[in-house]
Amino acid sequence: MTAPDNDKSEPIRLFWLILLLITVLAGGMRLYKLGDYSFWEDELYTVRSVGTFGEGQLSKQFGHLPSVIGMKANGIDTSQIERDNVAQWQSLGVTQWRVRIGPCIVGILTIPLLGFVSRRLLGDRATLIAVLILAVSPWHLFWSQAGRFYAIQFLCYNLALIWYLRASLERSTRIAALSSVALVLAYMAQPPAILICLVLVADVAFCLIRREPIGLTKTGWALGISAGLLCVGVQLYDMFSNADAYQYHSSLEGHSWKIIAASMVLRNHPVLLAVAGLSLLGLVRKKTRLVSYLAAAGILPVAALMGLALVSQLLGKDSYVHERYTFIVHFAWVTLAAVGLSAVWESAQAHKGKLIAAAAVAAVAVSLLWTDLGYYPDGYRRRWQEAFAYVKPLRQPGEDVACYSSMRTPIARYYLQTDDVLDFAAFPTSPRKLAELKRPTWLVVPAVSATRGEMFEHLNTDTDLKCYYDLRVLQPFASIRVYYYTPPKPPHPAD
Repeated sequence: MTAPDNDKSEPIRLFWLILLLITVLAGGMRLYKLGDYSFWEDELYTVRSVGTFGEGQLSKQFGHLPSVIGMKANGIDTSQIERDNVAQWQSLGVTQWRVRIGPCIVGILTIPLLGFVSRRLLGDRATLIAVLILAVSPWHLFWSQAGRFYAIQFLCYNLALIWYLRASLERSTRIAALSSVALVLAYMAQPPAILICLVLVADVAFCLIRREPIGLTKTGWALGISAGLLCVGVQLYDMFSNADAYQYHSSLEGHSWKIIAASMVLRNHPVLLAVAGLSLLGLVRKKTRLVSYLAAAGILPVAALMGLALVSQLLGKDSYVHERYTFIVHFAWVTLAAVGLSAVWESAQAHKGKLIAAAAVAAVAVSLLWTDLGYYPDGYRRRWQEAFAYVKPLRQPGEDVACYSSMRTPIARYYLQTDDVLDFAAFPTSPRKLAELKRPTWLVVPAVSATRGEMFEHLNTDTDLKCYYDLRVLQPFASIRVYYYTPPKPPHPAD
């Protein structure tokens, strides 16, 4: 069976030249201001994991490898990073740029690698459109500039996604082996990558319903099933060997199914989703397997996460399902849009409308670039760095600092470079707890929660608002506020 799109109109050398130029564009966009944005607190968890690399659950070790390499390559002795000594990390050379450069390089290399493996499946034009959209995508830009494991998970997940369909269409055992390895690596970067199995099962089911050959060789079937079972085995091992960590994460507050659904639209970008949806409707008969496969890849993992969040909510149980877990589906929507834009290009070019052919692609790219302009001022990250830069020189002896972040408040300890910070449990989340503070206290807090709305409204009346640091985003949950609390003076004893 041949590839579904044999568009080879562009000379080979021109294809590689354009791919190189797109990669240079992607590299410049991802390196720009890489070290300027405040740490997202989870990035400090990455530093902690780098310091204990090789320990803990197996299913995230590969995901931390880019950060390990990036930090070591920049002269950081990771063996000196102590798990709980966050206040000393800056003195060891831990900076935002050094933590992020490894994942950033992965994000840059994702562009040519996905272009290389997609070419035989999509054709030259559609592939170049897809990698151009991915290069300017705000969502991919964000995770390429984050010191976490999502960039490497995204790359491996989508290599597995493309290689599976190619292995089926080309009846290639070698490509099936590559897909299986990529699937395992994606899972070992971050476990939610196992949701790709829903997409693969759906493709098999669609083929059976249409009475169309699936195309995998017997060895390909064995490799794919073995890869899935290996991931399940690692998951079971981690759940039993790291039961406390899994219990802790299951107790955290996740996102509701509504937030995940809204995030799908916002993060993928409404314009991109509109083009992808129209591509699906317009090409489902002409390129049935390809577009149905991409649609399943874009929808099923998200539907599963939404279902898990909904069931947990109905049962009254905690389930840490987060909208960022849906990032893996982004390339499916990008590719679906690119296939449609390529078809529009081909149709317009046939009528000698080259400018019209390019107009649709330009409209999508420019809309994403416009969003990027709103991203660059602060990187969509809570402005902890600026808040603590304000507090640090003003804090006087005898004054406390309380930060509402995670249980161990690493973000405050990192930026203030001191352990002299109140414990998380001491943060005044109620008027009663505020009255328990005996010393003047600086309060640094995310003002609004994505799940609970404005938090701790009593601070607005019982303390002094000193500064606030907002972001240029549609939702206000990332705003940081700095309050100052002065305990009331005890009454003088009566004469």
